[in-house]
Amino acid sequence: MSVTSGQEWVRGQFPRLDWLPDETLFSLCSRQHLVMGNLDPATTSTSVLGLSEKFIKHDIPCGIAALEQNGFHYWGNAESILLHHTIFSVFIPFQNKTKIEDAIITIKGDRIDSLKYRLGLVSSGFGAEHPLKACPYCMREDVYAHGIAYWHLTHQYPGVLICPRHQAWLMVSTKSRRWSGRFEWSLPTKDCLIQQASSQKLWLRPAFLNLANNVIDLAVIGRVMSLESCTVAATYRKAVLQGGRSASLLDRIEPLRRFHLFESLPEDEKSTESFMNQLIRTPRRSIHPLKHLLLIDWLFDDLRSFLKAYDAEVARLVQRVASTPSRKPDEQVSLSNAAAPTKNTPRPKRLKGQLKEVLLSKLGKGIPKQKLCKELDISVSTINRLLRANPVTNALAIEARNSRELAEHRAQWQYLHNLHPELGVQALRNTIPSIYAWLYRNDKAWLMAKEQTFVKPAKVEKHPIDWEARDSRLLSMIRTAYEAITGLQRGPVTTTELYARVPMLSSCLENRNRYPASRAFLSTVLHRSKSKVLHDHVQCGKASGFR
Repeated sequence: MSVTSGQEWVRGQFPRLDWLPDETLFSLCSRQHLVMGNLDPATTSTSVLGLSEKFIKHDIPCGIAALEQNGFHYWGNAESILLHHTIFSVFIPFQNKTKIEDAIITIKGDRIDSLKYRLGLVSSGFGAEHPLKACPYCMREDVYAHGIAYWHLTHQYPGVLICPRHQAWLMVSTKSRRWSGRFEWSLPTKDCLIQQASSQKLWLRPAFLNLANNVIDLAVIGRVMSLESCTVAATYRKAVLQGGRSASLLDRIEPLRRFHLFESLPEDEKSTESFMNQLIRTPRRSIHPLKHLLLIDWLFDDLRSFLKAYDAEVARLVQRVASTPSRKPDEQVSLSNAAAPTKNTPRPKRLKGQLKEVLLSKLGKGIPKQKLCKELDISVSTINRLLRANPVTNALAIEARNSRELAEHRAQWQYLHNLHPELGVQALRNTIPSIYAWLYRNDKAWLMAKEQTFVKPAKVEKHPIDWEARDSRLLSMIRTAYEAITGLQRGPVTTTELYARVPMLSSCLENRNRYPASRAFLSTVLHRSKSKVLHDHVQCGKASGFR
């Protein structure tokens, strides 16, 4: 079936599906797939997004610009869908505006490419995988109100592990994972949902609930604005200096570290200080929003208080920049243009008496030639001839002109620095190369001294990871999962069942040089399960009289 005929088929035979409250784009496409009755996910993906099933993304999609072209324009425009029906908005507030604009262009296209890496998700320590989550109480209400359970957007944001409405722990889907149903459309069902960890009852519920509310509020902010990174860092610094907190940052984040998503968070005072320095200094790379929210929770308790402090810092910085005596780069007038003769300029003439003395005095003070020409109604040739006849004044004029140019270029470089304090020397130099080049040739010592005052990227100390402890913890989780599975069934234990009960197992096994004890146990139990199946088949054959 062609894409065109598929579009006509959707319009002609199937009912129009509209958004349900707080629904994600993936959820609506999954409902559309169900209504269309397609057995192959690719058929729906091609009809809706114009892409194959390999591009089915449940968190940050791609190809959404094709929705309007494929007959689904009534769902809204691409940017509206992106901001209100995907988790993308939560990554906007602390990102550079240029990166956000580039990301939106990428998402509208047909490939995600390295988007998650560019947003800082891969290297964040939290991972770039965002498994689908659902609240069992919300599912029950959805079936009663709408006839079907669906994926809620507020449940899908990274860091939201508890339903803010029912204060119930969210369950994780085994679909749309790298190890199960990766390229499928799916809706929440009891069969595909599992608890996030067997120790959920031991978690500190208020800490996770507070984080969930802050994440959701941040996503709302991301739909309307982004924050200046330099001002955010200045707001953090001011709050840290004020002090007055009853608990340390390490104590504040300790309850969260019980869940494997937050295992990369600091575990001692030294790593906590490094974590804080990464945020209170103006960042030069993308930082995961969860890191910002954890620091905000410690410094301000909630996002609303942080925004008030941020607005106050914006007002203070604007006032400081406004009071800086500097000229904008585009206001600079080059000397060559200033000295260029204009139409109907006065012809050279002899200067005598008081006019000559006034002109020499003003030239010695460094007043530009063009300004004197207009003021005294004389030509540039007259001034040049006078300067040649008075070498002392000529030397003073050259010195004054050089001092003026030096002050102007310094002021312009300082203005750029105040305008973009988050940029390094190279990035600021690329903004207006001519200013940097002039200062490098004529005032290198001052330029090098100024570079030392630039904000440098925070150095995050990498502490050694206790891989043996991680291996031991993973092995314990695998053993528990294996015993639970074998206690419920007599058949073989599969890797999919283990992945479902230990969601972090898939990502851990990607590193082939780590977790030797866990790998050995997996190899043993999976081989044992296969051998048991083979033995049962042989025994069954003997009992039936087959040789």
